This record gives sequence, structure tokens and C-alpha cells, in this order.
Amino acid sequence: MTDGVLIPEDQSAFDSHIVEGDTFTGFLQEVVDDDARNSVRASAINVLDGALRAGPGSTGLVVGRVQSGKTLSYEGVISLARDNGFSLIIVISGISNPLLAQGERRLKDDLGSADKDGWLFAVPNDKQQSLLQIEQQLQNVQANWSNASTPKAYKQTAVVVLLKHHGGILNLIELFERVDFGSQRVLIIDDEADQASLNTLAKKGRQSPTYGNLLALRNSLPGHYYLQYTATPQAPLLIAIEDALSPDFVRVLEPGVGYTGGERYFGTTNELVKTIDTQDLAAADHPNGPPPAALRRAMLEFLVGVAHVVTTGKPKTRSMLVHPSRQKGAHADFHRWITGMKKDWQDKYEHQSEVFPVKLQQEFLDAWGGLSATFPKLAPFDECWAALDIVFRNLNIVEVNTRQGQTPVINWVQTQSYILVGGQAIDRGFTVEGLTVTYMPRGPGTRTADTVQQRARFFGYKASFLGLCRVYLEPDVRDDFEMYVEHEKDMLASLHAIEAGNESLKEWKRQFLLDNKMKATRASVISIPMVHVKAKDRWIADSLPLRPDAIPIADARQRAQDVLADIKWTETPFGHKTGYATFADALELLIQTSPESLLAEPNFQALLLNLSKLQDDEPSDAVVNVLWMRPAQGLAERQQRANGVIELFQGRNSSGYVGDRYVYDDGAPLTIQLHQVVVLERGTRAPRGEFFISGWRIPENSRVGWFIEVGA
Repeated sequence: MTDGVLIPEDQSAFDSHIVEGDTFTGFLQEVVDDDARNSVRASAINVLDGALRAGPGSTGLVVGRVQSGKTLSYEGVISLARDNGFSLIIVISGISNPLLAQGERRLKDDLGSADKDGWLFAVPNDKQQSLLQIEQQLQNVQANWSNASTPKAYKQTAVVVLLKHHGGILNLIELFERVDFGSQRVLIIDDEADQASLNTLAKKGRQSPTYGNLLALRNSLPGHYYLQYTATPQAPLLIAIEDALSPDFVRVLEPGVGYTGGERYFGTTNELVKTIDTQDLAAADHPNGPPPAALRRAMLEFLVGVAHVVTTGKPKTRSMLVHPSRQKGAHADFHRWITGMKKDWQDKYEHQSEVFPVKLQQEFLDAWGGLSATFPKLAPFDECWAALDIVFRNLNIVEVNTRQGQTPVINWVQTQSYILVGGQAIDRGFTVEGLTVTYMPRGPGTRTADTVQQRARFFGYKASFLGLCRVYLEPDVRDDFEMYVEHEKDMLASLHAIEAGNESLKEWKRQFLLDNKMKATRASVISIPMVHVKAKDRWIADSLPLRPDAIPIADARQRAQDVLADIKWTETPFGHKTGYATFADALELLIQTSPESLLAEPNFQALLLNLSKLQDDEPSDAVVNVLWMRPAQGLAERQQRANGVIELFQGRNSSGYVGDRYVYDDGAPLTIQLHQVVVLERGTRAPRGEFFISGWRIPENSRVGWFIEVGA
């Protein structure tokens, strides 16, 4: 048992040999595009093999990117699972009915294309299916798979699709008390696994309802394999290792050809991302005034992009997303603005033979010019202008929330275009077909990294029309996305190394590159002791030098001299020696002159990680500034404070010296100060020891922090 999840004693019946049968072959041929077939095949085999090797009751974490094809991945795994003797698939899909409907519809279409007669779909939330009917269907599935003489054609695999809600999960648990699948192979897919599944009451010593029922569901199916799918794995990685939902293994999905994600939008300077200025943000808060100028510009660009599609004669869905707030009142305001602009423009356009809308045409021309700079294939302006008649008539403006009752389900039609206005309902897990323009004036909120990233509905397979895409963001939100790019890159590199077998996921010491402005995830689910370390615009130095494993000052000094033997020193006016060293020398200096107890502290763990990152990011000829502080003056006296620590840095004086803290090269990626001190006891001033201490400073323009596991 692992934290309440039963593990069958006999695991010998489960091997890790993967069979590629007709269902999986059909899925690859009928559902997956030719250019993605090899990668989807390889990733599905890799994921299912990881689960089978980990054994029944195991938890696997499958990490993709936002809008990168996670659904296609687990559909491939489901198809492969059927070929490998899985009688039951449970897909826990989303926390809202629109998301459930979206997932259910796609599963039925794609799995049906893979194997027309191989599936039995059961949807407890579907009013057309009673729980009694589902129970009878699952009883037949269980019986067919239990009987070895049952022909394969009669062994359908049941697919149960349900909301991530404690009530629905409880109904399923009660059903499995009557329909015993025993040790039959069962696959549980937890889509968006970082949301709602985890125990939000762990710090209070209780179980949140959905989490508790998920554990009970797993207990009711001894032969199950549990796969967590997410693009933001921070939360599952930060729960207690002994938790049943803490993953046993990880698989990282690489996006296919044509995917455009964070690095494409925020890793380089481009014209796709626009910052909404303060005047526009202020206008967004005044619903009785005119619509914000940036909203108007964004809508013009969107309509020109739709007009281009019309000119090609090949209808394709195109969408615009407006995400102003979580508040439904704001959605109504923006919906009214957008509807008003559309009505005004359409009216002027349709009456252009009477009074030609010169100003409006110029606005569309300006938008066309901006798009043509990033999308050279854009149809000529005259053709786009002529196509606006069709665009206006086939434009749907939809408020996606529960303000009018139930959240609307979007039925995408290729000859239609859509402007969706909403908040939470069009956030995590919601797929916006053909999304080109995003307008998001909402602020960063709590600056929780995984929440910010899940708002990036504008990521996806857009390479063929990326030049038509525009993203308008509030300034702090744009900064957060830029920071997340580095955070995600570092996190995925660690997970790749674990997947390759370089380290066990259970033994991995959690270390995330994360700016101090951001949180990794919601605090309620974090059970591993972590500390956030600021690594920029500050000095990192040892203020507690009286360590049992302290390196004798003579040895430390000699080691420093050996490491820095190639430095060309020059004297400064205040008696310091200054020079420049390589990153490799800086890293060696830190390791050689620091006791192990110091390097184990979070500040210095962050420093070690930062040195490695700087070494990777900076040019190969980049150097760091090294200052040997007042070497001719011998040992500097430092007195212990009441708490036993010392102030390493000398302050300013009447001779014009600014103080040690302000002596650094702000143009260098790193400054190192080397100090030789004698520590005096508080009060008596008796010598307590002589020490060689280094201080390390990363400049303010290096936007870096680390979220580090402690006590491990």
C-alpha cells in the first residue's frame, strides 16, 4: 500500500512487453498526421512502457506544453493500452461541463476512427446514460475480459469519461463495489492533473474531497495504472514523496513540428507580443467610456486575418480571445464594446456606396500593414477589404461564462469566425480553434507560475499562420511569461535527465529556477519543505563562519591563489586587487574554498545553480570580476553580534570609501569579493578564529531566483 492505494501482491502477471496491434495502428493511420506519426508512436510506447515497468498502482507524470497535443498523446496511449489487454480506461477530464463535452466528443471521434467496434463509452454525467445502464455495460466488459475463451472481437474496452468532481468519482467507486475488475488492467488518465486532484488540505492533516475519492477509486481497482497529464507539473512535483499522487516516473512529451510556444513568443524580440499601455488599462476599467484603443486595434487585426482566409477560398476557423478578468461583469462590458464596434463597422461597410467610411478603411489599412510585415503572404488589401462583407456576416461574438446560466459549448464551424470573451472558463484545458489574436488586460494576480502559463491559450500549432497572430498583454503579465520561459526550460531539462535514468524522481532534490516575484504553485498543495532564494542584486556570503568543517585560512587562501593563478591583478585606490576570471574558475573557487556545510545552505545551493546557468547562458568569452579585499592590510577584524553572526562587509568612511557592499562591477555577470578576517567574540573581543570568506554578487539585471528543497 502507498498512502492508501492498494498494490496487488502478484505483479508477475504484468510484464512490460508492448504489443502494437490493430487499434494502435489504426489510430496512427486514421487520426495522426503523417509528419507526427513517428513521434506520437514513440511517445505512446514510451509512456505505456514506463507505466508497465513501474507496475500496478504506480503513478506516472506525463509533461507536455500548453496546447501542444497532450490529448493526442493520451489517445495514443489509450489505443495502445487496448492492444495490451486493458479492459477499462477512466479519463478524468476537466472540472467543467464544457471541458468534459469537449474531451468526450474528441475521444469518441478519434478512438472510434482508430477502432470502430473496439470501445464502449460510458459517461456518468451524460443524462442519456443512467448509472444502472453503465453498471450493466461494465459488468459485461468485465465478464468478457475474464473469460479466456471470449473471442477478441467481443472484448470491448470500456472508456469512462467523467468530471473531476468528488461526487461523480464517488458514484464510480460505489459502482466498482458491485462490478469487480479484480486485477484486470485498468488505465486511469488524470487530465490537467495539477488541478483539483491534489490534496489541498494536507497541511491541515485532512483530505480534500476530490483527492480522498481519487485514492478510494484507485483502491477499488487493484490492477490500475495512473497517468497524470499536465503542461504545468509544479504541483505534482511538490507534494510529499510518500503521497499516492507523487509520481513514480516521468515522461516528457516533445511538441511536434509547427508548434509555437513560450520560447517563440517570449524568448526573442518579435512583433507578435504587444504591451497594453497604462492609458488603455485605465480605459478598460471604465465601462461607460469608449473601448480601449488596443482592443480596437486587436479586433481590426483579427478581422483582417479572417478576411485573408476568406480570400484563399479555403475556409478555416479563426478565433480571437478576450480575457479581461475573472469577473463576469467585466466580460459583459467587453462583450458590449466588441458587439458595438462590430455593429458600427458593419453598418458603415454595408452603406459605403452612400457614405464611404474613409477613416474606417484607413484603420483597416493600418492593421493590414502591421500584419503584412510579419505575414508576407497576406492577401492584397483591396481583396481583404472586399472580403469583410463575408467576415462580418459570419462572425460570432460569444461570452463564455455562466452569467446567462450554463457556460455555452462552442460548436466550431470552419466557415465561421469567433470572438470569445471570458475568464476562468476559457483558461486551463480549453482549446480555442484557430486562435490568432489574444487581448488580455488582466493583471498577474498572485503571480503563480502554473496559473499564468495555463492562460497561454495562444500557444499551439500555428507555424503556418503565426504571422497573423498577435498577443496583447498587461506589462507585468508579459514579464511573467518571459520569466516562465526560463523556468520551464530549466525544469524540463531536469525532468529529461530523470527520464533518461540519471536520477530517480523520488530521490530528486527539487530545484526550480524561479524569480522571487513568482510562486511555483498554490501553497496549499506544497508538502515538500521549500525555500525561495533571491539570487540577484544582493551579496551572498557566509555570516556564520564558526563551522566545524571550516577550511583553515591558510589552506583556503592557497586554494584561491591556485585557482586564480592566471588572473592579471591591478590595484584599486582603496587597496583592493581586482581582476577577471572565467566562469569555470569562479565555480572551482567556490567549491575549493567553501566548507561542505556552507554549500548545503539554500543561498549557496542557489549560487551553485546560478553559476551553472550563467556558464550556459553567457558568451564563451564572458568573465567575472574578482576583488581581493585589502590584501596588504592583513586580517580585518569582525565582531560577532548577539546572534553570533558577523557583518562581513566594511562600511563607508570619511576618506570617501563607499563601503564594501557597493564595490562591484555592475557590467559583469558576477562579482566576487575575497575577504580574510579574524572573528572577535562579542564583549570580550577575544579571537574566535581566522577565516577566508568569499562574497558573491549577481547584478540586478539578472532576473533570477531559485525555489529549493531544504532538509533533504
